[in-house]
Amino acid sequence: MLNTIRTYITNHEQEMMDLLKKIVCINSYTPNKLGTDAVATVLESVMTDMGFIVHREKRDVVGDNLVTQNAAQSEKRGLLLCGHMDTVFPPEDGFDCFRPDGDTIIGPGVVDMKGGLVVGIYALKALDAAGLLGDMPITFVFNSDEEIGSPHSQDLIIEEAKKAAMAFVFECSSPGGKIVTARKGKVSFSLKILGQAGHSGNLTGPKPSAILEMAHQTIALETLNNAAKGVSVNVGLVEGGVGPNTIAPSAKAKIECRYWNELEGVILREAIEKSAASPTIPGTNCQLEVIPGRPTMENSPAIASLYEIVASAGTDLDIPVQESARGGVSDANFIANAGTPVIDGLGPTGGKDHSHNEYMVTASLTERTILAAVSMRRAFEKLT
Repeated sequence: MLNTIRTYITNHEQEMMDLLKKIVCINSYTPNKLGTDAVATVLESVMTDMGFIVHREKRDVVGDNLVTQNAAQSEKRGLLLCGHMDTVFPPEDGFDCFRPDGDTIIGPGVVDMKGGLVVGIYALKALDAAGLLGDMPITFVFNSDEEIGSPHSQDLIIEEAKKAAMAFVFECSSPGGKIVTARKGKVSFSLKILGQAGHSGNLTGPKPSAILEMAHQTIALETLNNAAKGVSVNVGLVEGGVGPNTIAPSAKAKIECRYWNELEGVILREAIEKSAASPTIPGTNCQLEVIPGRPTMENSPAIASLYEIVASAGTDLDIPVQESARGGVSDANFIANAGTPVIDGLGPTGGKDHSHNEYMVTASLTERTILAAVSMRRAFEKLT
């Protein structure tokens, strides 16, 4: 199996690179529905040519989602593969290259995560060429809005996750072959504070300034940070006031929190709600809105078993594999929360994503595809 898969992927390196270049050169900024739909059309054609049944789930304000399935029959539950088509670069941004640079390639979404989509596709192609795909029920979800939190695809992903025995997500791997077995959860808040306007020069009593109360709230919230527990609270955007001679009648802030387990998330939310319910400055009022993010992806015995399969495959293939936990979130968070063991970070190695220097280590596209193909087959054979 190993040699057959390696030979197929090695012989199709240029074809893989051509597909990657094609989709990287299509702008798929999340709000750019036309561009993201164009990527979906390319992938729809690729998956159809592979014999997959493709359901295109229409969306109005973001790109369409694709749910693709093969016709395999098995007594075992199948595998869910997942990857997003959208990127963070607007068309007018000007970052629209696919540029070789030494042993890397630079381009928008080259590792976050169009390279991962190519890895997933060609891992399946290699398994098919080796005669190992026929009994493996596969669902591959390509979604269009991960970069904004997957509000238009999370229900779809959770639904498919509940049907699957295991899942693989193809976000990029980190240097050293680091794949992901845990991710922090995230929740955000919008805090609005109302004060009482007045001329700042005519103050005769308590000063009901929304900005002053926001300062107290900011200090209180920032004290909730706990590096030892991996809990982060960031008051990242603050606006308010009218002018220097007016007591601020309103102020608002955006707050983001991250944590490793759901209990810490509950404790954090309760503390933030308590702070907002007890303003320090008389005459002010705090209004707090919760903006749902993603649940935690907590390591579990099932995820650990799945990781060991991938690590063993890496050893046999002489491909570096390391375990890692990341503070960033992905759609793997939803999958894990649905109770499905999932491994993330199976995409090519790269870095500086979300910047004009986003790069992929060129050789890793082939390497990670070989690893993904072998890992998926072994996982299917060993896990029920």
